[in-house]
Amino acid sequence: MQLMTVILAPGSLNHIANIVKGYAIAIGIAFAMWFVWQWWRTRQRETEIERSARARAVWSRHLALALQHPELAEPPAGTAGAASPRYQTFVAALLTAADEILALEPTEAWRATLARQLAPHQPYLATPQARATVVADCSPAVRALVGGAST
Repeated sequence: MQLMTVILAPGSLNHIANIVKGYAIAIGIAFAMWFVWQWWRTRQRETEIERSARARAVWSRHLALALQHPELAEPPAGTAGAASPRYQTFVAALLTAADEILALEPTEAWRATLARQLAPHQPYLATPQARATVVADCSPAVRALVGGAST
């Protein structure tokens, strides 16, 4: 027991080595925590950029569809209740794109853009047929947009 007291006595080389080792471990742990924090922040930024790019790609696909079929981008006049199957499919594709976009990036800017795009289709979306089919399949966020698209 006396040997232990001499080896770890304050001021002895072993005692100083243990103190240095303790500080080295604490510094190593602090550095590892900083490194993980930096990695996590970088990964969060990358994920945010990736989600934004995916949302823009979904929107780009919808815009390409609207450019290929401009007659469907605006609802036929006075035929909200008897819309053609092609028009119904186009609006369903718009709602699906809105669902995907809001799942990826639910920002106010996207909500405003989607609400502007849904506004012309409000007469069709308000029909019982549309409410029972395409609107019922949407997420709550898109259903809120459909309900407020006329505003």
